[in-house]
Amino acid sequence: MTLDEYSEAAKKIYAEQQDIAQAMSQLALSAKAMPPNPEFLELMTRQWGLVQQIASLNTQLAMGVMAPKK
Repeated sequence: MTLDEYSEAAKKIYAEQQDIAQAMSQLALSAKAMPPNPEFLELMTRQWGLVQQIASLNTQLAMGVMAPKK
C-alpha cells in the first residue's frame, strides 16, 4: 500500500463517517437514537466497522507496511 492509497482509503472512510453522523443527527432530532431502534443499531455497527478499518490502516502505516511510490 502506498501513502496515496492510504490517503484515498482514509478519505473514503471519513466520507462514510460523515454520512453516518448526518443520519445519526436525524435520528437524534427525531428522538429515535436509542439502542432498541434497529436503524440506530445499524448505524452504530457501520461506525464500528469504520473504526476497525481506520485502526487497521493506521497500524499498517505505523508498522511501515507502506510501499514507496514507484
